[in-house]
Amino acid sequence: MENSISIKLGPPEYGWLPIDFRFADFHLDFAASDVLNDPIEELYEVVTKLKDNELKRIIFWLEPAAYFFDFKRNGEIITLTIIEKDDLNIESSKESTLILISGNYKEIIAPFRTELKRFSLQVYEENHWPYKLETNKINDL
Repeated sequence: MENSISIKLGPPEYGWLPIDFRFADFHLDFAASDVLNDPIEELYEVVTKLKDNELKRIIFWLEPAAYFFDFKRNGEIITLTIIEKDDLNIESSKESTLILISGNYKEIIAPFRTELKRFSLQVYEENHWPYKLETNKINDL
């Protein structure tokens, strides 16, 4: 499988992080909120600590909707499932799987890891994005 995942984290503005995700003909362009969680820290956990037979989730909150990026590793195969939830505040709200992508580390994790490092080396005012990876974590990337 050719690596065709593209992920771009744009410059945040007042608590909203623009994200552009592409894979083949699939495209998501959205802005995630900084209110409920730190998706940057969650992304770090995925790209550096995903173990075999483990599922890790990144929650991108859109207020009230959300996207879940679920990463699961089974040996050398990593699966990314993107799920849309209508309202993160309502447990029973509708969830829809948008896409499921399988590949190896280079095809699935590496594009996220590269973009996370690029994003983390930028400087943003705290009122735009309060979260920052610690220096030792950036060095891990």
